[in-house]
Amino acid sequence: MTAADKTDEYDLIVLGGGPVGENVADRAVQGGLTAIIVESELVGGECSYWACMPSKALLRSAQALRAAQHVGGASQAVTGKLDVRAVFDRRDSFTSNWSDDGQVKWLDSAGIDLARGHGRLTGEREVTVTDADGAERVLRARHAVAVSTGSDAVIPPIDGLREAAPWTSREATSAEELPESLAVIGGGVVAVEMATAYAALGSHVTVIARSGLLGGMERFAGERVAAGLKELGVDVRTGTGTTAVRRGDDGVTITLDDGAEITAAEVLAATGRSPRSGDIGLEIAGLEPGRWIEVDDTLRVPGSDWLYAVGDVNGRVLLTHQGKYQARAAGDVIVARERRRRR
Repeated sequence: MTAADKTDEYDLIVLGGGPVGENVADRAVQGGLTAIIVESELVGGECSYWACMPSKALLRSAQALRAAQHVGGASQAVTGKLDVRAVFDRRDSFTSNWSDDGQVKWLDSAGIDLARGHGRLTGEREVTVTDADGAERVLRARHAVAVSTGSDAVIPPIDGLREAAPWTSREATSAEELPESLAVIGGGVVAVEMATAYAALGSHVTVIARSGLLGGMERFAGERVAAGLKELGVDVRTGTGTTAVRRGDDGVTITLDDGAEITAAEVLAATGRSPRSGDIGLEIAGLEPGRWIEVDDTLRVPGSDWLYAVGDVNGRVLLTHQGKYQARAAGDVIVARERRRRR
């Protein structure tokens, strides 16, 4: 069967089934439109399986233990250490063991269709979905296409880093074994969260940041977090760059710009995000693949009356709750414009 033989029409097509894509589609359906989500991985996206949910689950057990240790009466009763396997098992429960069955059931209950596979723009208001077996399905939107594909972790251009197979946030939040030691390159939210979690679990952690920690916040916040990490035994090296990374039989060796070397079992690259917009056919709309997608105040791509970009992929605010806020706004705008068109 050819792609042309499997064409379906919807009012709205959403590329990406994370929380942002889910909210765009849900808002549109609540407004009386039909919608389909195209997702190549797990419905629920980064936040549910490799970011917010598992990272907070990893942090919580140690946080609860430290709280009890500082309360008289409770502190005398707390004599053991964290059970690492139990922490990982609890984390797994929050990710539903990386199954999206529950999320798919929610889509069904909300009246949102799902197409599994990789979606690319192949024409105006047209998306071609290629599934895992290579079969294609063409979807056409009567009104709009919303790109909600999110972002990926950046691997910075440090000599040898990519070849050393570094962890990113995905590997850090889904690891099944505790490394004896972990070097973290970066000083942002992911870097300090994972440094906190792994130090509490028992890894020897080193944080290497070119400037201070949490540079996008007030200075005192980074200073307080650095002090907290040091209390956990983390070696915090701020104002320090990384010039080279090499993986050998004894682990990973990180060379710093002052000539010092650090050896760790694993290295985590936590230096930012890049838009997941490389192979989704943006050239159809005159846009450059792999770049943040510029949008107007209604989340629509300037010069287009049908293409929207919502959440991380537009580069405005790379936070899940902000992406969901954008999604609700975009969904309402799409509904309003379609109602106006139908008059």
